[in-house]
Amino acid sequence: MIKQKIIGFILKNWKELVIILCLSTMAFKTHMDYRTLSKAYEVSNQAMETQLTSLRDIHAQELRKREEAIEDYREALIQIKRDHAAAQEQLELAKRKKKSVYVRQFSQDKEGLANEIINAYGFELVE
Repeated sequence: MIKQKIIGFILKNWKELVIILCLSTMAFKTHMDYRTLSKAYEVSNQAMETQLTSLRDIHAQELRKREEAIEDYREALIQIKRDHAAAQEQLELAKRKKKSVYVRQFSQDKEGLANEIINAYGFELVE
């Protein structure tokens, strides 16, 4: 009796029952797709976080290397300035010595000094 009523109900409303079954299947499938997408999103977020962390580490290393390079540059620049100052001092000393030699030579041997200047610079002596 109950079986016949159920069979009668199914035969009478089979279209509605198929629609309900299809909608239920679609709702279940949509829910499963949503869960899959949610998991994929979480995995993607974790991968992005890993990439960001590694990029931050690389950036920090690059900043350290840059600071080291700048410090090396500053030290090299200071050393070059010291060497330049020492060379300038030696040049000034040599210039003073040569000047004193020329002054002494001018007062003692004017013609020898003139010949030396002519030979060094290619000038001709005009009297």
